Amino acid sequence: MQRLRVGATELRVDDSATGSPNLLCLHGLVDTLEIWDRVAEPLAERGRVVRYDQRGHGESGAPAGPYARADLADDAIGVLDALALDRAVFVGHSMGGIVSMAAALAYPDRVAGLVLLGTASQCSEKVAAWYERIALAGETDGNAGLARAIYGEKSRTRIAGDAAGVAHVTRTLKSLFDDPLTPKLEQISCPVLLLVGEKDPMGPKASKIIASKLADAELEVVPGCGHWIHVDEPDVTLGALDRWMKGKTF
Repeated sequence: MQRLRVGATELRVDDSATGSPNLLCLHGLVDTLEIWDRVAEPLAERGRVVRYDQRGHGESGAPAGPYARADLADDAIGVLDALALDRAVFVGHSMGGIVSMAAALAYPDRVAGLVLLGTASQCSEKVAAWYERIALAGETDGNAGLARAIYGEKSRTRIAGDAAGVAHVTRTLKSLFDDPLTPKLEQISCPVLLLVGEKDPMGPKASKIIASKLADAELEVVPGCGHWIHVDEPDVTLGALDRWMKGKTF
């Protein structure tokens, strides 16, 4: 592990240091880089794996807010810059997928490809209100409030990070209601793999919407699987990645 200064904050980064292509793994809301543990080692047999705690999460810093989606995309590019990496395939789960798409739109020359796991490019007014409740819970009751708002009042899940920072990050997801990524996706020209669980709460429909807007997209729906495909079905995740990467040069 190392800590890298990226813009206004320090991010905790894990880097396998060797291999090609570069694979930049971005976790979802209130997760940390450890969420990739079940696939990190086998991924390192396929390329150089870089994963990090996004701002406000885990052991990374939380600069003063508010944040925009562009700030999270800038963090990802900042990690590449700090490691002197020109390009990477962005592997993003949930929120990490949103950040990955934002980075591909803002920095097309830095994103060689996208692997999007259980993510979305827009949200409904109802989901936007849920994001706001999460943000307010974090601001009012800290990490315990975040856990209750996301996982339920009886949850014993512990969240690592800065609650105020996570609240700011959560509002960048809320912005998908007023400022969806969907109409912008046709600008993305890199190859894209979308992998989503049949029982993912975000729904296969969200991934199908993304795929329909992209010039070069492959979509796989995993039967019986929920939101954390890379945790619950690591072999399925790796198999889909292998099929998608075959014959491609990144």
